[in-house]
Amino acid sequence: MQFFDHEEVTTMAAAIMENKLNRALELLGSSIDPEIEESYTSIEARILAQALENVELAERRLREIQKLVGDFEEALI
Repeated sequence: MQFFDHEEVTTMAAAIMENKLNRALELLGSSIDPEIEESYTSIEARILAQALENVELAERRLREIQKLVGDFEEALI
């Protein structure tokens, strides 16, 4: 059985967290809105705020697409 000292555990935990944050940033497209960067101090909060902003934008786009397709379907009838 291998035992790790406190420094090794801390280093491993930091590496795991960095990997998770990097993956979260990849999922966002590796960019965070400058306003969000100014509004939140931690990278975790920035990532979550950007993800929420992306969802809200996607919902607005979906509603617009549904309206456009609905308008198109009505024109065909």
